[in-house]
Amino acid sequence: MQLTLPLLLAGLATALPSAAKVNTISDEVIWRVSNLTIGCSQGGCIFDYDIAGRRNSETPAFRTHCSGAEKEEITCDNVNITTTVTPVGNPVWNVDVTHRWMTWLDPNSLATWYQQGSKNVSVPDHNPVGFYFKPTSEYGVA
Repeated sequence: MQLTLPLLLAGLATALPSAAKVNTISDEVIWRVSNLTIGCSQGGCIFDYDIAGRRNSETPAFRTHCSGAEKEEITCDNVNITTTVTPVGNPVWNVDVTHRWMTWLDPNSLATWYQQGSKNVSVPDHNPVGFYFKPTSEYGVA
């Protein structure tokens, strides 16, 4: 029994995905949000915005539209982008975004990369806002 447990744990460790790499995010990685609007009623608030990121040495380009209900993680039109928009205190909202993409580490190993960032922004009633922000974390899983 003493040998079985370490062998079982060793097998589980090799079956789980491993972190491929954690990167420091360069200054060239900037995301642009445009036309962010938030509308609220007694039933809650909904948001709508466009987001784009340029291709650079670390990430592929993306451009997509996101809309949904506050406090819910939403998959945007580009399924590689997810977002959650939550109230911080009227009129400030937190926009949280995750970008996912895949790259080959070698001919036999595919890694999935994630960049995540969030920003608090003031969104006045019925006025679309735009802003830039930088992701704050990046990691990969192989």
